[in-house]
Amino acid sequence: MLPSLSRRSFGLGLTGLLAAPRIAQASTPIMTSDVPPPTLEVLKWAPATRAALQSVMDAHGHYSEGYDANQRPYAVFDWDETAIVGNVQETLFHFMLEHFSFLLPAEQFRHLLHVGGSEHPLPPPFKNLAGQPIIFSELIQDILEDYRALAAHYGHMPHPLPREELADDPALQAFRARMALYHQALRAIHGEEVAQRGLIRLLAGQTVQDVVALTRAANESALGQSIERVTWKSPASRPGRTGPLSVTITQALRLTPEMADLFQILQEQGIDPVICTSSLEESVAIFATSAEYGYNLRREHIFGARLTQRKKLYGTTEEANYPFPFGVGKTTILRTHLAHRKQPPLIIFAGEDSSGHLLSAFPETRLCCLINRKQTADMQPFLKEAVKQRGTATPRLVLQGRDENTGEWRPDEASIFLGETTPSLP
Repeated sequence: MLPSLSRRSFGLGLTGLLAAPRIAQASTPIMTSDVPPPTLEVLKWAPATRAALQSVMDAHGHYSEGYDANQRPYAVFDWDETAIVGNVQETLFHFMLEHFSFLLPAEQFRHLLHVGGSEHPLPPPFKNLAGQPIIFSELIQDILEDYRALAAHYGHMPHPLPREELADDPALQAFRARMALYHQALRAIHGEEVAQRGLIRLLAGQTVQDVVALTRAANESALGQSIERVTWKSPASRPGRTGPLSVTITQALRLTPEMADLFQILQEQGIDPVICTSSLEESVAIFATSAEYGYNLRREHIFGARLTQRKKLYGTTEEANYPFPFGVGKTTILRTHLAHRKQPPLIIFAGEDSSGHLLSAFPETRLCCLINRKQTADMQPFLKEAVKQRGTATPRLVLQGRDENTGEWRPDEASIFLGETTPSLP
């Protein structure tokens, strides 16, 4: 049972109030020639971005003369840092660390880690509290010892252990700090895709129902917390091979009323919103299909990462013949599963670090909307091109700014990044 919406009512705003009437209207036959197309709420859209979206929807939705109901247009969206502020997979990862929500025996858990790490020191940011270098393989050995100690003490529970029971446990403090640092080091050494695949695999041994329950608990916890950087430390009483260390994570998860409203208007316009994201598909579906969260998308339009399943348990490998939705994988999924549409996406809305290939793969897409955030080198050319197209009559790339300190969008293309006060463009 979810708590009341009062905690996140700021995130739903007018969109939540209008959701029920709009759904009713959309199901009523209408003569489109007699009714003006539905329009986006003003909310906190950058005006030029909102205008560009409205123009494309009006020109290609079912209120337009050339609309073909047998070939419904569709719009493709990232989920993390796009439909929501924050990353649902990292939110779940941090929640699982704090509550020790892992089910595999230690030996099987070991195989989830990138154990082929180098014996050389990690790059400069990764040092212990004494300023000494950290060896990747030694970090993994320390993680496994912490894991064994926690498993021996608490056992394995599919649902989260009480946080207060674990908070003062030195083994838990060490485990969560080392695992968070391990994930950041994996990203630094092997890249975003390897790190994201690693997060997905940590769900091995759980049922879909386990993961749904964990994700829902993680979402509710994060939506009620402030947006900030949090530092975790491994205690001096448990130095391990790497010595006491600390790691800083970003705690941020917010709903986005502008996107909930856009999803609603697209569907009224006869345009299908489709999610394609590198987070676990079931974890995203909890948010994306929920009327309570305000998004109301169809389950069959949600494409995310998939793990193998055996005897109703998630395995340690990704589903065969289904690409990992990162980079070219996203494009392949769309071309495979939406091949019957026989047309490219009408709109692409991107905010994840994994969407560079997607943006370049469909040159006929009418409009690409980009969240203005600090992104990888693959995404930078598209962000900079969107800046160049500001003020043009019919831009193909547009920006949407946000304030990362509050988790809200800004009515401008410039963003205020976390910990900063001045808006900036790419």
